[in-house]
Amino acid sequence: MRILPAAAAAALLSLPLIPLSGPSAAAGAALPPMGWSSRSLGCTVSEASVRKAADALAPLAPLGYRYVILDDCWLAPQRADGVLVPDPARFPGGIPALAGYLHGKGLKLGLALSAGTRACAGGGPGSYKSEAADAARVREWGVDYVKYDWCSVPTADFPGQNVQQIAQTLYPRMRAALGDGVVFAMNNEDGSTVPWLWGKDAGATTWRTNVYNRPIPDAYASMVDIWETNQLRAEYAGGGSYADPDLLQAGRGGMTGTEYRTQVTLWAMGAAPLILQADPAAAPPAIVADPEVVAVDQDELGAHARLARSDGWYHVLDKPLAGGDRAIALFNESDRAATIPWSLGSGRWRVEDLWTGAVATTTGKLAAQVPAHAAVLYRVAGRRDGAPPLVTFEADPAKAPGEDRPTTLEPGKAGELVTRVTNTGATASLRDVTVKAASVPQGWQVTARTPAGTGRLAGGDAFTVTWAVTPPAGTAPGTYELAFEAAGQRATAVVAVATAPGAGRTFLSDLAWTRASNYFGPVERDASNGERAAGDGRPLTVEGVRFAKGLGTHAPADIEFYTGGRCTTVEFQAGIDDEVGAAGSAGFEVWADGGRVAYSGLLTGAMPARRVTADVTGARHVRLVATNGGDNATSDHADFADAAITCE
Repeated sequence: MRILPAAAAAALLSLPLIPLSGPSAAAGAALPPMGWSSRSLGCTVSEASVRKAADALAPLAPLGYRYVILDDCWLAPQRADGVLVPDPARFPGGIPALAGYLHGKGLKLGLALSAGTRACAGGGPGSYKSEAADAARVREWGVDYVKYDWCSVPTADFPGQNVQQIAQTLYPRMRAALGDGVVFAMNNEDGSTVPWLWGKDAGATTWRTNVYNRPIPDAYASMVDIWETNQLRAEYAGGGSYADPDLLQAGRGGMTGTEYRTQVTLWAMGAAPLILQADPAAAPPAIVADPEVVAVDQDELGAHARLARSDGWYHVLDKPLAGGDRAIALFNESDRAATIPWSLGSGRWRVEDLWTGAVATTTGKLAAQVPAHAAVLYRVAGRRDGAPPLVTFEADPAKAPGEDRPTTLEPGKAGELVTRVTNTGATASLRDVTVKAASVPQGWQVTARTPAGTGRLAGGDAFTVTWAVTPPAGTAPGTYELAFEAAGQRATAVVAVATAPGAGRTFLSDLAWTRASNYFGPVERDASNGERAAGDGRPLTVEGVRFAKGLGTHAPADIEFYTGGRCTTVEFQAGIDDEVGAAGSAGFEVWADGGRVAYSGLLTGAMPARRVTADVTGARHVRLVATNGGDNATSDHADFADAAITCE
């Protein structure tokens, strides 16, 4: 679970609307570049690998994916007669021949250069004090795009100037030398030059916005962090100079298809460069090459979406498009499906879901149940075309905003879910609405406890069906999906299956938890936290006292157990494990459903274990939480020794 700090949320919401100067203002401006970068190849890049990637990228060229960008390691270690030359082993045919090959396929060539004395990788020369010669060289080669890095910059040559001032000298030199015919991507990865404040005035086509001094990781949480940072730069972007939150990750394997689709949606709403990092042959076309979604990114107005609403979990983005349409994105950052509403204003609106192609109408209300980590993207137009009213279809909606835990069912026992169909659009009544279970795990029983159909659903009305859901006895713990269909839509509920502890007293290390997070390494059963692979811990020991049972963690840590409302007491000995000596500090908490019911106080590595007892009567879920003691987390090996639960 992620929480956006209040200050960051407030800053995002305070961003001004992008001025709408009309399509003519941006008609001649460059659109956000699209293509592929060789970054994943690193210094294994070669002429053959680039040609292979270009062959795979060529089918996407009509959509806009045209730039093939060599991201370092293409240069020879030294200049020849004062000019740049490619590495003869990696690029034996030379750069002009490669440019010609790409141009023949309708593609364009990009190269990485450095504003300093050396390239960022591969050992080649930088362009410092050689800007004019290097720009002439790459133009002579037929290069169409230059990614200008910020590496090995001799700051000592600029006494009394800060990094921003130095960059404002060096970047414009190369921009002017290249001329307007070459795309100029300012790439200062750690943000030290604050390029968003001046990149547009310097003539940059794009400028990096994240504050990571490393490339974007292929991970959901990192991608969202970078998007949030990028959104803070929205007021500076547009009109031919765009915020660049880094490369698209689809096809690399670190995120789900839903999360990759979310990245493309957020990047499109920000008019960001759409540059693939995966091999183009591995990038899924259904995610990276949806023409309607790409059109939002490539809209000639060039506007960066404003964050119209955010509460840290659920976000609404609003982007003006050329011709008067708008793009609206509903983004659910949380770990559970959530319904996100928005008002389009009074009138009658045509709403097209760009990922599915579904078209509907509404009198102003917009709402959708958005899956966890997903984004829904709409194109909204103020015109009539006879489409049906917008329907919001929810399966197992959350009972409270911010709830991120899936509904939990027990094997062999009937649980309860609801589905809800709402005539959100209210442009006409819905007739003969029937809800059915479309897809359930094998052996599960799903039966409607209330009528599953209604003859008429007036504008604004909702129709709810209650379902009895029974997983078979012996169903393994984990998460499962149940899909329902109604009114031409499909909604999916993600539910958890878990078994509550049996009657009596049970050590928690002998039970399966429903989820766990830990700072370093996994949570260990009956051993301390060794910080790396599972099973690398030692016997749980606090101030010389050994414990045979318990949970070894590294704070901050959070371990959740399903208790089904049948347990009464949790108890343990809290302490910092002796394997870190006198170092380390942590607080130990017990949470019952949504409230904290016990706290150990601050414990350090120089203190004996402290007994903690918590009343958890009636709770369906119990969590053991170890919090950081307020210093760094390096030595916070927090032991829940002899941790046990008593149930009826």
